[in-house]
Amino acid sequence: MKKVLLIIFAGMLSISQASANILGDARITLGLGYSEAVFAATGQERNHDETGTLRTTVEEYGAFNEEFASAFVEAGNDQFSIGISLASKFNTPENISGDEVVLTNAANRVSAEFENFMNIYGLVRIPLGGLYVKAGYASVDAVVQNTSRSGVTYPDADIDGYTVAFGWDQELANGFGIRAEIQGHEFDDVEVNNGVAATGNVNYIKISDMIGATGTISVTKTF
Repeated sequence: MKKVLLIIFAGMLSISQASANILGDARITLGLGYSEAVFAATGQERNHDETGTLRTTVEEYGAFNEEFASAFVEAGNDQFSIGISLASKFNTPENISGDEVVLTNAANRVSAEFENFMNIYGLVRIPLGGLYVKAGYASVDAVVQNTSRSGVTYPDADIDGYTVAFGWDQELANGFGIRAEIQGHEFDDVEVNNGVAATGNVNYIKISDMIGATGTISVTKTF
């Protein structure tokens, strides 16, 4: 998926360069941002016995907040730009099941680390005091950190989604600028299993209704 996104972005840059005579001189903007975000989702675990019969289903709704840095590059003009951003890693809280909080009790523990949070987007400036809107397609790798008595593990997952943002962009001297932005996220559902056959207690984990909101402050440089 990452290769597909990069190919799309390269194509968008080509279109932007080809249309420079129509839309005006194209410019490149680089940015570094600091974000605070909150994410929420519904998690479901389905456990089967050795015969493949479903025995238990546990479903919970949870949320967490995180901080992370990001970098982006945009190409465009005073009205419209296309861009790609990449965020640093961030983690969910660790969940410890039942009465297994004691570290010496081989506790069942699970958390997730999110890597390569990439967003390809289009940005449209509103002629009103530096305001803008943008919408994009996002992709992130979810790396499952799991410790259990059984020793089974769950594979990593690629998660895709969509973003919409509203922001304020203020130009300063010498091509530098500052932005403040609020972005909403919505991600597709994802399901993984523990890689065990139906005759070996196969379990499934499904994450659904994933949403998020992020506030970001960025410093920019336009060439």
